[in-house]
Amino acid sequence: EPAELPSQKIETETSDVAEGVPTEPFYVLLVGNDSRTGTVEITKSEYADGNARSDTMMLARIDPQTYKVTLITVPRDTTIELNGSPAKLNNAYQAGGIEASVEQVELLTGVKIDYYFDLGFVTFQKFVDALGGLSVNVPINMNMQDIVSGNDVSVAAGQQDLNGAEALVVARTRKAFATDQDACRQIQDRALVAAAITKVAQDSGMIETAVSAMMDNAETNMSADILTELVTAFASNADKLTIYQATGPYGGDINPATGEWLATRDEATWQQIIATVRDRRAAADRCCWLARAVHGRSCRHDEARHAER
Repeated sequence: EPAELPSQKIETETSDVAEGVPTEPFYVLLVGNDSRTGTVEITKSEYADGNARSDTMMLARIDPQTYKVTLITVPRDTTIELNGSPAKLNNAYQAGGIEASVEQVELLTGVKIDYYFDLGFVTFQKFVDALGGLSVNVPINMNMQDIVSGNDVSVAAGQQDLNGAEALVVARTRKAFATDQDACRQIQDRALVAAAITKVAQDSGMIETAVSAMMDNAETNMSADILTELVTAFASNADKLTIYQATGPYGGDINPATGEWLATRDEATWQQIIATVRDRRAAADRCCWLARAVHGRSCRHDEARHAER
């Protein structure tokens, strides 16, 4: 079981989530886990038990009053304490599932997470295909084995309409970047989520399909009725929809005791991030701050790597 961290005040912005559809801003944890169940790698000894880690995590703040969505990556390598020793945040999922991940992200960020959505490689592909694909700007040429089918999948740089297998390649590609590989992948992952939200919001005829796709493929504690109401409200106000994006602190170093890379746990910076996200300042000011939060990274191709396996 994940070891408990020192307690801290957990802030919440909702008062009626448990009673029905949220009317105040609330937080959701979005997790993409790396379970090999249903993939071509499940036969490998290190994956045969089906255990998974949280490969990518986003803290989403949803505001049903202003129709603003803020997506903040929670770096998977962030340091936590697990069984008395330093470990990566994604190990919490391996030890205690999605509930352990929610607990650790709450402790890190100081917010109360009301809901979660958790998808794996297979279910992510099915979700994207059920939506009819996603249109995303791909920053570099990408090539990787589709972990589900075993086929090679190539995606060219530029604005692309992606099916499930291609979207998963975009979500997973990391080593093809020259620098800041994980940070660059985080940008791609947020772009995919933003594309899904935008696509459904702009086509009210997709509401039923989108809700079914999510409920059929994600592990979640949100009911289909609540999800339907929220999606319907955002689709009815698509002209007001604004999506902000940023990442949490991801700088770090090698842990000399284990030789493992760990991102520095920086609760003070997280407090600043959350305060900024909650601040209803002018959109232009907020946008500029979020751009600085991602450090203005330019994700370019590493020419030495032509493919990633």
